[in-house]
Amino acid sequence: MNLDNRMLRTQLIGIAALSFLSTGCQNAAAGRDGQGRLEPTYDQGTGRLTRIDYDANGNGRHETWAYMDGARLIRLEADENEDGRVDRWEYYPTAGGAASLKQPPERIERATRLDGQVSRREFFTGGLMVRVDEDTDGNGSIDKWETYADGALAVLALDTQGRGTPDRRLIYRPDGSLERIEADPTGSGQFQTVKQ
Repeated sequence: MNLDNRMLRTQLIGIAALSFLSTGCQNAAAGRDGQGRLEPTYDQGTGRLTRIDYDANGNGRHETWAYMDGARLIRLEADENEDGRVDRWEYYPTAGGAASLKQPPERIERATRLDGQVSRREFFTGGLMVRVDEDTDGNGSIDKWETYADGALAVLALDTQGRGTPDRRLIYRPDGSLERIEADPTGSGQFQTVKQ
């Protein structure tokens, strides 16, 4: 699922939360949106919305769960391939005054092998991706680092030798074209240009 679809899903959850909050717990107590696609859960003591289960594709099974603090979205979890394991976790800002359901996530974690284990972490500032850390070979260690500037890939660093640190870097221009390739074959942390 691409970022636009994730944001759309988040907006739908937000709209649902506002709908449930505006109609009050009495009308939402049935726990459905009329089609069975949305099911809210409320704190029994306070009446605050705590979770919304969502059936995004209408097949009768919830595969998206929004964890809420009233109208504030805290975390979104999704089982994208519906195998019973969460494949994506989205974390939303918790600091600051009144929270908005339209705030973009601060971090998205993904199980790229669809095994329930986080292998990719995407970090955002103001809705723009700033960094990605990824375990591409499934050994539990990060071996790919992406750095973004103004939402565009600026540096792609790779650990091709399994040392746990980058030994190859691809540096990109703001237009997305490759500027140069650098290498650190000894692991000293000193990169040298190998191709321009």
